[in-house]
Amino acid sequence: MNIGYPKLPLNPPMLLPLLPSLFLAIGISLPLSSSSLSSSPSPPSPAAKSNYRYDPNIKNYDMHITSLHRYAVKGLSGDSLDSVTFQEGDGTFEDDRRFALLYDDRTECFNQDDPEWLHKDNFLCAFTAPELLASLRTEYKVDPNHDGRRLLTVWNRDDDDDDNDNSTPLLSADLASSGGRDATSTFFSDLCGKKVVCVCASDVVTSSTNESTQHTHQFGNTSSGVKNNNGDTRTIHIVNSNTVKQFSDAMQHDLKQQKQKQHEGNGIQLNPTRFRPNIIVDGLDPWSEFDLIGKTIEVIPKESDQKHQTQQQAKLRFRITSRTVRCAGIGVDTLQPELGTIDIPKLLTKHFPQHGPYLGLYAVVDQVCGFNCGHLCVGDTFRVVDE
Repeated sequence: MNIGYPKLPLNPPMLLPLLPSLFLAIGISLPLSSSSLSSSPSPPSPAAKSNYRYDPNIKNYDMHITSLHRYAVKGLSGDSLDSVTFQEGDGTFEDDRRFALLYDDRTECFNQDDPEWLHKDNFLCAFTAPELLASLRTEYKVDPNHDGRRLLTVWNRDDDDDDNDNSTPLLSADLASSGGRDATSTFFSDLCGKKVVCVCASDVVTSSTNESTQHTHQFGNTSSGVKNNNGDTRTIHIVNSNTVKQFSDAMQHDLKQQKQKQHEGNGIQLNPTRFRPNIIVDGLDPWSEFDLIGKTIEVIPKESDQKHQTQQQAKLRFRITSRTVRCAGIGVDTLQPELGTIDIPKLLTKHFPQHGPYLGLYAVVDQVCGFNCGHLCVGDTFRVVDE
């Protein structure tokens, strides 16, 4: 005799709730719960979940700006600035990472008329040659009084002469001219033993015309700008000095095991400039900056400038887009060469697994609103804009 079994829909999610009863009906006992049969993936572990939460009721998120830095050539040392001016449409500091040393065998990847973001391994930079570039001191100046020259000067760091005016440079070149970029290409090709080309977007100001054009392409360290700013490569990098201090304190034992030279007093304190930020801030609890992702911050001028403010001045705002992932490019610090090479991503993940290999924030210009340009100065404050 044929038994007519009811036909069940061949849809696994619909069958799942019926399975325990079906197994029991035919005499099979399984220690399964409906949750264990769910087709949904298991929730991530607590360490993998983001616990960052902006809560102004328990934290003060005001950030005091202690220093400003520009890195005109990707991978070379930066210049300290007292202030930065933003015009409408500017996306980062003037000329920050506007130039790069592209390996000659990668030039087919770069179009100066329509440049796209390229990974750092395409360039001679701190990621591909940290020790070599750490042996150099560089300075970059924009000189509006001499036909818009953008003068790059390079010295040997071993000279240990902070008086640049009295030391003999290895290179002095105007990056606003093709001849200056060619000279820079030749110098660094000879230095690294592999041909490189000093490249930039075609919007660069030329010394012959002194035409004023905006800095539209930045050779950024990550694709964060592209992903979080509608394809715009320009970003601004912010580092909290208190986070760097807590990280330094946590890694003391590791540095001793590596037999690194110790400083007297409280041991080694990493310099925040090691992380190549544009802006260094303090006044914020360690890691609290990660609470600000997605928030907008506004520049509050220092007291000495507030009395000169007028309603004509622009409001300067930035939007925090993401955390900054760290790489081997910051393993060597030119200001602390006695520390040798430190595996920063590994130590960050070891001591702060809840954050992973991240330290710092990326921000983009959100607003330069007013009749005049916006200014950012050392001593100013960042304040979160109420939503």
